Amino acid sequence: MAGSYRLDIKQSQKLVMTQSLRQSIEMLQLSTLEMAQKISEELLNNPTLEEDYQTIETPESDEGDILSRSLTGDDYLSERHDELEDRFGDTSDSGMSSDFEFDRKRQYIENAVSQDESLVEHLLWQAKLTARDEKDYLLYEGIITSLDENGLLAAPLEDIARDFKVSPEMLMEKTAVIQLFDPIGCAVTSIRESLLVQCRHFYPHDLVLYRIIDEHFTDLEKLNYDVIAKKLDIPLQDVLEHSREVQNLNPFPGRSYSRKEVKYIIPDVEVRQVDGEVVITMNDDWVPRIKINSYYMSLLKKKNIEKNQREYIQDKIQAARHFIKNISSRRETIMKVVKAIVERQGDFLVSGPGNLKYLTHLDIARELGIHESTVSRVTTGKYVQTMWGVFELKYFFVSKLKSGQQQQAGEEHSSDQVKSEIVKLVAEESPDNPFSDEEIVEILRKKGVDIARRTVAKYRGMLDIPSSGKRKKINMIKTQESITL
Repeated sequence: MAGSYRLDIKQSQKLVMTQSLRQSIEMLQLSTLEMAQKISEELLNNPTLEEDYQTIETPESDEGDILSRSLTGDDYLSERHDELEDRFGDTSDSGMSSDFEFDRKRQYIENAVSQDESLVEHLLWQAKLTARDEKDYLLYEGIITSLDENGLLAAPLEDIARDFKVSPEMLMEKTAVIQLFDPIGCAVTSIRESLLVQCRHFYPHDLVLYRIIDEHFTDLEKLNYDVIAKKLDIPLQDVLEHSREVQNLNPFPGRSYSRKEVKYIIPDVEVRQVDGEVVITMNDDWVPRIKINSYYMSLLKKKNIEKNQREYIQDKIQAARHFIKNISSRRETIMKVVKAIVERQGDFLVSGPGNLKYLTHLDIARELGIHESTVSRVTTGKYVQTMWGVFELKYFFVSKLKSGQQQQAGEEHSSDQVKSEIVKLVAEESPDNPFSDEEIVEILRKKGVDIARRTVAKYRGMLDIPSSGKRKKINMIKTQESITL
């Protein structure tokens, strides 16, 4: 019937995420450094929160009682000023004032941030001294700004010549000049060309070295020194000596001026053994401690406060309580996860890398009764300090390789343990006859580890271990050098 209405009842499940829950999830994946910044931002946005300068632990009770009165910024400065006067007398004294001013200026200079010169800036400075006129300088600039961080040309010279409407010959002339700027060997198209430029500059009379780089660069890369000696009809010892000269050259001359931001890692947790007991400590002593401002708590007790003001303060205090609770919850969850990981990876604490057992996020999640995604959030971007160094928490989760011979018995080997075995085998092998990947596979299978050759090759690459052929050549070179010395 047209125009009729129908009323249906439908049941469905829907997850409603509160603001507090969303905040809790977001805070869980923050590192300690990011958490400190988050707290600082919340202190600015929520006036009912203030920093708690007291360090004395208090028993749990209502927030208003736990977070008792502490010094405000003004009170703190006032008390520090009184303390200085008691110790040193009147700080307005001219001598004291001049000393303070001197310290302030010295601190300003010490805290000044120096900026390293980039490769482009360094080359452009030399171009300004070399260019005959502005047009000449613009050509230099076009070439220099086309270099990558290694000092190699990132764009073809033909394209640059087309952009500046000059002949390729003219541009090649300018490029040849830049190649002799400091650092020597920039503005080239390949590593081989860069080494040739440096060879001509640093070893102008060494024609054998030039021929090795120019004509036999591929063999040089593969350490085929015996092949080079045969092709050039010179003794192998001469090739080895010239290879050491090549090592004095820089295949990437621009890297010394490369500006790469240094990332400083502050461990979130410290794990150490004291008298056989594992001690886990959160590294958050420097993170601001916060509390609810007692002044706003007292305002709510007044009867003459306006309704909108009361609601505003109540909302902010409620948000502050949730924030403080989420900080505590985050800390507790991190400690639980780290403790569970450490208990599973006890061999690592005793013997170090190479002794990690098979472990997944799901294993920890089931043990603690939390979701797998929670474990992932806790372990991402957070680092732990151990006696073996600083490691990301994700480092302690490793894949497994099941034994082919003892699979029914359930014996498992982690990838970390297999890598450790490969390192030991390579360290103990004969220098004249290194183990091939196939031989490593057979040795590991005899130890109960069923592994494919391509997996051994992959792990070897991850460990920066060269192939057996290259290891043999490296050992031969070392032997020849020791004989020479």
